[in-house]
Amino acid sequence: MADYVYGLSKSGLSIVKLLKKQKKIFYCWDDDDATRKLLNKKFSNLNFAKINKTSFKKYKNLYVTPGLSFSNKKFSGIHKTKIKRDLDLYYQNLTNEKIVAITGTNGKSTTTKLIGDILRKKYKNTFVGGNIGEPLCNSLTTKKKYSHHVVELSSFQLEAIVDFNPKISILLNLSKDHLDRYKSLKYYISAKKNIFSMGKNNINLISLDDIYSKKIFNDNCIKNKISFSTKSPNANVFYQEDHIIDRYFYKNNKFKLTNISLDLTNNYNLQNILAAYIVCRFLKIPIKFFKDGIKKFKGLPYRSTIVHDSNKKLIINNSKATNISSALATLENNKNIYLILGGIAKEDGFNQFKKFKNDIKQIYIYGKSRLLISKQVNLFNISKTFKNLDQVINSLWKDISLHDEKSTIIFAPACTSFDQFKNFEERGSYFNQLIFNKIKKCS
Repeated sequence: MADYVYGLSKSGLSIVKLLKKQKKIFYCWDDDDATRKLLNKKFSNLNFAKINKTSFKKYKNLYVTPGLSFSNKKFSGIHKTKIKRDLDLYYQNLTNEKIVAITGTNGKSTTTKLIGDILRKKYKNTFVGGNIGEPLCNSLTTKKKYSHHVVELSSFQLEAIVDFNPKISILLNLSKDHLDRYKSLKYYISAKKNIFSMGKNNINLISLDDIYSKKIFNDNCIKNKISFSTKSPNANVFYQEDHIIDRYFYKNNKFKLTNISLDLTNNYNLQNILAAYIVCRFLKIPIKFFKDGIKKFKGLPYRSTIVHDSNKKLIINNSKATNISSALATLENNKNIYLILGGIAKEDGFNQFKKFKNDIKQIYIYGKSRLLISKQVNLFNISKTFKNLDQVINSLWKDISLHDEKSTIIFAPACTSFDQFKNFEERGSYFNQLIFNKIKKCS
């Protein structure tokens, strides 16, 4: 029986490459005409077959892009064991590679890059990818042989996987997210839990810093686990006053954190650092590589990146903040905040921004969900709504010119970008462009 690939963006394209390399018979489709035409030029003999619910039954596996929900009516009546993601194909084609798999609501990409950077210091043939950078299946189509894989996995990738056994599984945190795709938080968490390994020689790293993750750690069905925390001294490994306290690998080792990269100094990066430390200890990687990794780390773009810092303005671009919890974390330890929210809301809970009302000077809300967000924030005396980012920046620039104190401008939308942008990267780039244009005019 032939396979079928639906959705030919990065992950779908990597599946196509792998199936072609393996000389498998498969059919594929993308709803975008331009994408199909481009692939026709790139590959010879691609079998395009438009999605058809009836014909789906004749295919062995249906590899579906993470951008499309399994609950879509297009897949109704198809047995759930047939519908898969790129993770399924990737994992079944691995042999003896050691996998470090990372998931969570926030911080996945930073943790993946940090651990990848460190592992590459000892193991040059380390693949870093998944939901960040290179798609999973690209690791199998190159001539390069990887001994270690550090992969970021989203809940969408984890939905269908069965008997997944990475060497190290990491759950950083859990909070409400993607509730536009899941019936409830329960289903979202259930998908995330598929990351855990049951192999007796493998380990599961689980945070205690939120109620959902803590509950999972206390589940007796999950074996071989290490808890870590930035708050609780009851964890196996925890952070306390610039030190990592390690009670898992040692009786009570105290390791001082020094020379940390500016891109890791925010409090929410402590989880990422703790996870990287445990990985190093478990894989017996020299601690000098860990120290060097956190010292030289270069952050990914649009993740609490400082765009501009002067006597008058501190401008932070966190376009990656596509949920409320991530946006809230960006506000911590900041004053005189001019906050920008907007896009398409995935969840309720914007009332949580009220706890920062004494630190926020003005809130600018734009995009498709602007009226809904404004109503939930319920701070009408300091809130303004706009159609787009251009209008936001024009208004903001006028507002900050009226004040002498240093302004902290934070772009942390707490929403998806799809109403006006292809993704958070395009949104982040456009924000930077608007800011640089304003600064240039003022100079």
